[in-house]
Amino acid sequence: MNIINTTCAAVLILAAAASQAAPDPAKLSGNPTGEALAHTCAACHGTYGELKGEHFVPLAGMDEGEFITSMKEFRSHKRPSSIMSHIAEGYSDEEFERMARFFNGVRIKGDVK
Repeated sequence: MNIINTTCAAVLILAAAASQAAPDPAKLSGNPTGEALAHTCAACHGTYGELKGEHFVPLAGMDEGEFITSMKEFRSHKRPSSIMSHIAEGYSDEEFERMARFFNGVRIKGDVK
């Protein structure tokens, strides 16, 4: 195989792979799960909201109502926060509810509920 044929074959393979790599947004349906939404909290609260520390509230096992109320208060700036207010503004009430259900169901080692 000469260099031109090899190059053409490589380009065709890469183009085919790229077309298969990303899903077509028009074909995506439904809403992200509570777990998928909750992953956006991982940097500060831990992968499943299990991080315990003096600066971040653990979300794992949190009461659903408490989570929803807190997020709405952050979003409305009733509960001041330099970071959480901005984050909460990006979510709807229904997304808060899905995240709340997910975090409420997370159990960490040693947690008995």
